[in-house]
Amino acid sequence: MDEIKYVDTNVILSLVEEDANFERARKLKELTNLVTGEITQLELNSFHSRKLKDEIKARASTLYSLEFANVKVIEVDWNKLFRKALDFSYKLHLKTLDVLQIASAFLLGSKTFITFDNDIINKREIVKKYTGLGVNDLT
Repeated sequence: MDEIKYVDTNVILSLVEEDANFERARKLKELTNLVTGEITQLELNSFHSRKLKDEIKARASTLYSLEFANVKVIEVDWNKLFRKALDFSYKLHLKTLDVLQIASAFLLGSKTFITFDNDIINKREIVKKYTGLGVNDLT
């Protein structure tokens, strides 16, 4: 079976919003077994809520974004997520949401973390060392 690949929020938004990273984000369409955590769902809800100013449209846009990107949201035990993120925070020296995303990917058993986040990309060796996750920026 094809291993799961964890997708960061920014990649999904690049695909849906057709921003500067759109061409790279389109490569998601060629991949299978794409997953993400509830942190991504929260970030997408927040983005769409601020943009659309309407709860129903924001919820629908979040669901559309995930379906369009062919990314499945998998639940993670929040207590385990917090503990793992706390542990990784001392090692990775990244922003809180980035550490939560990486911890989520780790707990879901992914070996690949797909992101356009330059802070994470620039620390790909450290991320690999401490988590076993390969950082993929779809280049």
